[in-house]
Amino acid sequence: MQETEIDTQFVAEITKAQPKMRSYLAKLLANSTAVEDTLQECNRLLWVKRSNWDPSSIFLKWAYRFCYFQAKSHLNKKNRDRLIFQTELLELFAGEYPSSTLSSERNNAMQKCLDKLDPKNRSLLLEKYDGNLTVNQLARRESINPNTLSQKLRRLRHTLHLCIISTLSLNAPV
Repeated sequence: MQETEIDTQFVAEITKAQPKMRSYLAKLLANSTAVEDTLQECNRLLWVKRSNWDPSSIFLKWAYRFCYFQAKSHLNKKNRDRLIFQTELLELFAGEYPSSTLSSERNNAMQKCLDKLDPKNRSLLLEKYDGNLTVNQLARRESINPNTLSQKLRRLRHTLHLCIISTLSLNAPV
């Protein structure tokens, strides 16, 4: 194949892979701004390294490796600011490739479960995990001890997790 044909095929593959790469990064980073920034960096690196891509191989597997290492790099930079994800957790998440059907089912289940939470607890969870406030900042605002808030957030996450699992199992095909 000539270089222009390979580049054309590469552009088609990278374009087709964008939604799955975005889903994979969203699972690893859990922050929409970080996902978009990291996806752009992955796209840039994939383009730079396109001559290393074997057109007979599965493009998405190759692209996921770039996503993984860029997510890891992003988290390492963020870890200098505060703890976000431990490397072991990232490794666990990285081994699972997202399914667009399962992802939308999980999102729907999570939204239903969030809606079931007390509005104050839902607001607290969403504020914590949008990435803008630390536990200490939230605890100060709520006038409670940071350890108490951490325990409360842990219990809320656990409740949310159980609800999501229950909702998904109720909606699972028989």
